[in-house]
Amino acid sequence: MSSENLNPTEGLRDDVTQENADAGLADVRQIYETEAPRLQRYFQRRLHSRDDAGDLVQESFARLVGCMARTTLPRPAAYLQRIARNLLLDRYKRLETRLLAFHVSIDDGFEVAVAPDQAARIQVEDVMRIYRQALEELPQRTREIFLAHRVDELTYREIAENMGLSIPTVQYHVARALAHIDAALEQE
Repeated sequence: MSSENLNPTEGLRDDVTQENADAGLADVRQIYETEAPRLQRYFQRRLHSRDDAGDLVQESFARLVGCMARTTLPRPAAYLQRIARNLLLDRYKRLETRLLAFHVSIDDGFEVAVAPDQAARIQVEDVMRIYRQALEELPQRTREIFLAHRVDELTYREIAENMGLSIPTVQYHVARALAHIDAALEQE
């Protein structure tokens, strides 16, 4: 390659890019050292599983690094916390979708067109036993809020007004209940 084809700023740009990458890597290391243990405890309290908590910590940091590669974040630790909350919410939504398969309306006029086979009945009974047991294990306030939302079909706003709580607090309790139920169902 001749010296005429070389762009003098090209090497400079590569050096600046490498310096930015090194600085970003140092930032991620520092954030990891301070935030990873905190995130681990956050996920463990909500999921009751070390393995799942570790996976979610790793996923949170992978997403953070991806965002930091695309843009400069003024407060990466705060952004990391938002990523963690969103990962939990996504997990709870998947649980809700999975639980919908077992949802049966409790109307007076409910009739089964075809009697369920014994295996399906046993499976439903097992799921309901685990579900009831998981509900009993919840703190009283969390259980009350969850049942008000799921059984009484009250909105978050209605529950918040009735119990004198904020809407995010109601959301937290519902999410906590769902995480506990999900963990109980996954253990079986």
